[in-house]
Amino acid sequence: MYNYTNADFQYGRGPVILNRVLLALLLALVVILVCGTAVGLVNGKNRQGTQYRRADPSPQKVMSSSSKSDQKLDAYTELGQIRTVTKAEEGEAGGILLVVSPWFSYQSGDTALFEELAQKNRQEKSIIMNYFSGYTEKELLAKGERNVKEELCSLINEQLVLGKIKNVYFDQYLFFE
Repeated sequence: MYNYTNADFQYGRGPVILNRVLLALLLALVVILVCGTAVGLVNGKNRQGTQYRRADPSPQKVMSSSSKSDQKLDAYTELGQIRTVTKAEEGEAGGILLVVSPWFSYQSGDTALFEELAQKNRQEKSIIMNYFSGYTEKELLAKGERNVKEELCSLINEQLVLGKIKNVYFDQYLFFE
């Protein structure tokens, strides 16, 4: 190891060596970051986490994609945002706050069904709130969003007289702890 003397710093040799050492450390850090990022991308660790959901299509997208098929769909989006609390886990005082923004697709041009959906707006919200309050967060996550939507669709269709909804979609489906 080289011991610096006052003469080294006086003639500028000490700072040059120090600058080279710092530059080498900076290069090593950049190489580590680049290699780590490359390895992460190659290994597929950048996939969506299990706690994240895929967004449902917008009502406009569902209506426009259905116009290409023989069965046109409209969207009932009047329910807005619903806040409810899930059933409490065993040993816990209360449940988890859940925020959902559901909307329904139905056969295009079915004004009678649209009017019935509008008239039974409170009843539909109540069905959705009661459904989610009957399950814990873990039970809902284990069921999967697709099964939740299918069950809600059938519960809502049970109370409809003038027609049936095709699907239930969620703009929001968020658990808050």
